[in-house]
Amino acid sequence: MSFLSTAVRQVLEEGAFCSVATTTPRGPHCTPLVYAVSGGRLWLTTSRRSVKTRAWRVDATMAGMVRLGDLAVSFSGRVRTYDLLDRETWGASVVGAPAIVRASVGFSKKNARFFAGYAVDARNVPFAWTPPGRVFVSIDIERTALLDTRGVDEGKGRWGGDVESKGTFRVSKAGGDPLAALPAEVGRLLGREGQGALAVTGAYGPVVLPVRWRAEATALYAALPEESLSLVDAGPEASVALTADLPSAWRARDMVGAMTQGSGSFYVLDRLGSGAKSARTLAASIDPEAGALVRVAPERLVWWRGWSSGSAEVG
Repeated sequence: MSFLSTAVRQVLEEGAFCSVATTTPRGPHCTPLVYAVSGGRLWLTTSRRSVKTRAWRVDATMAGMVRLGDLAVSFSGRVRTYDLLDRETWGASVVGAPAIVRASVGFSKKNARFFAGYAVDARNVPFAWTPPGRVFVSIDIERTALLDTRGVDEGKGRWGGDVESKGTFRVSKAGGDPLAALPAEVGRLLGREGQGALAVTGAYGPVVLPVRWRAEATALYAALPEESLSLVDAGPEASVALTADLPSAWRARDMVGAMTQGSGSFYVLDRLGSGAKSARTLAASIDPEAGALVRVAPERLVWWRGWSSGSAEVG
């Protein structure tokens, strides 16, 4: 990661969680994970049977996003997994043993409080969350973009340069509650709006962007700067995953979140004809800096609370 600027390095080194997206037959899949930076790579762990691990066996590309205050770094790269139970990874594990050891030490040190939470809850931790049930993952970062509340501060690597927009906008008044399928307690804890991560399948693979989101009575929206959305090089519709979560600084059992997979419709405020006023009013109420809206048509909801998780088909 020698090509990264000081600001990008700071966000990656000091951020707490990374929103990690993979490509699946259902579109992008995006959830938060703890991570560490070591040896010019980003490292994380995930369950051996997770959606991510299965997806990376088919396609080793990934995208991620790390927040630090008002800044965020969106990046993408290629994944390499190290699994003691998968002999196909043993050769890479042997060759990369010194780097893996250094990364393991750095990962444990950076996430020490999180591991302390594991110790407190040791009797209740499912096998998939324990070291024998997980794989170690390294990510070679290929492109980065530093984002703030107004858009893109800097970009490295190949990104899109534009976004296609719908020409008209109409506030959705028909349909059901987009979050109705969530368990009541998960829905109560997450609320109806907040910060989130929007994963989008673009021309150069998945991209994860920081957004503000809101669930209206019959529609789900994400708001963000137009310049940020243009990194994706997609639209006016694309496969998306909108993720919202309440992370815990040290206990996995206290983490709550939900991911909505579906189709996203893009609305760039300055390019709208009919309905432009309604779109601007809605966007400003979600994020005053937003220049674009993404309306998410849910197809599947995935949620988690502590060790438990579930999913439901929608629509």
